Amino acid sequence: MEVQLSPFLYAWMTFSEINRMGTMSGNGTLAYLKNQPALAEAATVLHRDGIGIDDIFAGADVGLALFDSELRLLACNDLYRSLCGYLLEEASTGTTLQDLMRITFRRQNVSAEDIEARVAKIIRSLEPGASYTFRYASPSAQVVEVRRRRLTNGTVVETARHVDAPASGIDLNTQFEMIAERSRARLMHALDVMADGFALYDASDRLVLYNRKYVDYSPLVSDIIMPGAAKEEILKASVRRGAFVLNGMSEDDYIAWRLHKHRNPGDPIEVQLSDGRWILISEKRTHDGGIVGTRSDITELKHREIEMLRISQQLHAKNLQFDSAIENMIQGLCMFDKDQRLVVVNRRYLEIYGFSADVVKPGITLRGLMEYSVSLGNYTVEEAERALAERNDPERLRTRTTIKQRLKDGRIIAVMNEPMPDGGTIATYQDITDAETASQTMLDYTRKLERSNRELVDFAYVASHDLQEPLRKIEAFGDRLVRKYAADLPEEGRMFVNRMQSAAERMRLLISDLLSYSRITTAANPFSRNDLTEVVSGVLSDLQIRIEESEATVKVGALPKIECDPMQMRQLFQNLIGNALKFRQKEVAPVIEVTAEVVHKHGLAALGPAVVIRISDNGIGFDNQFKEQIFTIFQRLHSRNEYEGTGIGLATCRKIVERHQGMIDATGRPGEGSTFEITIPVNQGQLEEKSA
Repeated sequence: MEVQLSPFLYAWMTFSEINRMGTMSGNGTLAYLKNQPALAEAATVLHRDGIGIDDIFAGADVGLALFDSELRLLACNDLYRSLCGYLLEEASTGTTLQDLMRITFRRQNVSAEDIEARVAKIIRSLEPGASYTFRYASPSAQVVEVRRRRLTNGTVVETARHVDAPASGIDLNTQFEMIAERSRARLMHALDVMADGFALYDASDRLVLYNRKYVDYSPLVSDIIMPGAAKEEILKASVRRGAFVLNGMSEDDYIAWRLHKHRNPGDPIEVQLSDGRWILISEKRTHDGGIVGTRSDITELKHREIEMLRISQQLHAKNLQFDSAIENMIQGLCMFDKDQRLVVVNRRYLEIYGFSADVVKPGITLRGLMEYSVSLGNYTVEEAERALAERNDPERLRTRTTIKQRLKDGRIIAVMNEPMPDGGTIATYQDITDAETASQTMLDYTRKLERSNRELVDFAYVASHDLQEPLRKIEAFGDRLVRKYAADLPEEGRMFVNRMQSAAERMRLLISDLLSYSRITTAANPFSRNDLTEVVSGVLSDLQIRIEESEATVKVGALPKIECDPMQMRQLFQNLIGNALKFRQKEVAPVIEVTAEVVHKHGLAALGPAVVIRISDNGIGFDNQFKEQIFTIFQRLHSRNEYEGTGIGLATCRKIVERHQGMIDATGRPGEGSTFEITIPVNQGQLEEKSA
């Protein structure tokens, strides 16, 4: 017990609380007592003042006995022996409780068999924490009441008294004093087990009463905390020894502040100990001018408070960043709660609609905002009512919507409403007037271009078709002129006729190629799955004579099946292989190689696989700076005297590849050859679906 009283009263209080504390001591058991931390100080006090346990037992008004956990007698008083009828040698230190019970039962004439059974039964029932009371007639024929209790540590305590005796002859004042002391002892014990520190100072500001926790919160001055110590001296010693964190204050200022708070009690104050703990000090005046105070450990609470402050500061910084981001958005932004009241709005939103920040601010309702917008001429009343009806539609409130608003001044605003989980909405606004104007202009231009292309294709088809009839007549009359009048014509006349026929032949080829070019889109077949190996075999069969005449070697690798227009793919291979045969080096047999591979990563917009076809040759090649020119219609890199042709073949190839959503490229090496690379999706239907 930590409460500071007189040494004798301290020891007596310890003894009187034996049934609750579970420890006891005597002169013969001082070593046993010193092993009990709760009573170590009491034992020291008793021993120092020369007070033995027998002295305390002798002043008791009841018979007392204490047994250890092995049920061996540690100590008892003479009144206990007298009331129970034990001789000094019978109830001596070390005697077991079982032996004392046997003595009692024998004197009551209980048979030996019953004695052992009763003893065994009593011992079994005497579990830790158990207690019971019984009465019996002593050898002096008086009724004795015995209370026996076994504590949680195994120790057994017995008290014995006459049930009809006042208190062994002790006078009434003494009994009252002992009752008062026991009550005070219980109060002191209650204070001592408090979780908070407790201290009572008298009107002179000297310590009267305190508990163990009070000392625990002032460990550096525990040697001077005692009844009668002045508060100022305790505080000064605590500060000088570094018990507190002064938070930048000088020692004298800190002491003055603490004394002022102590002598003028008010709201609780928080102080930090040097070991890191935080203590909440609460003090109040008593009716006699003293001060009673408590000290509570709020370290965990303070740590949470500091953490909350840190989080709050972080949130504040993030809010500043959030506000800055919102205010610098190029889009307008506003947020409404579930009751359609404005929560957040940025500057750009106000600028778009010409709103005043004094009117459109958090708290305004959506209806109020729309009425204000109508007054500014942004909407008509009907448009505003329609917009309000749409916003109040529960289905629309749960769905993301994007609309385009056309304001009275001609501007177009894109509005995207996003529902929020709590029932509110957040919307962004962007002025897309310029983009819409540009988009419409581009759409009009695209339509005109498409119409022009259709007209050009139609013209090419009609022109090439209609030109064939007069061309046939020119060729027919030229043939007749040669057959009937060649002999009559002078040499210069025959030259003119030959040139006319040659020009007619070139024109016929040109018209034929131009007609083929136009038919790529006007007379195209639907896509179907075809084996490219079969397509190339048909082409080689058609070119068989030219291949043999040029002594060419054509190597064809494994080719896949793809979705394509088979006739156009045949025309594609025929043009490319035919060019390789035509643009060969003199005195060098052509070598042509056709290969293909299916790839998943390529330059097309489609996600599906594509086939990459390569047609390589060892012909005359070309300079790569002309690679785009060779695919342009009517463009040639060589004169007609060197190589015949119309300049439409490769343009036709590009158009075929583009119709198949592919791309074509060429790489040339002058004097070494060239390679044409075509990339086409394997599945045209899948590509068309994804493109759509």
